[in-house]
Amino acid sequence: MYMKKSKTLTFKYRGKVYEFTDQWEETCLADSAAFQLEQFKYLLEVKDFVTLTNRINNQIKFGFLKEIS
Repeated sequence: MYMKKSKTLTFKYRGKVYEFTDQWEETCLADSAAFQLEQFKYLLEVKDFVTLTNRINNQIKFGFLKEIS
């Protein structure tokens, strides 16, 4: 499930809600929260849950994503 609260993008996966932080520089297409959300949607579509889990973990680790519930 994907949600957009005002300016922040959120993403729900396995019962947890994640929010994209403002760390994205958005200097190019691949460096935006919106693009990352599209990537997450694609990974769900093709059922690549390992890559999706790794991306979520790494983005949390480096401050680009945070768990909000």
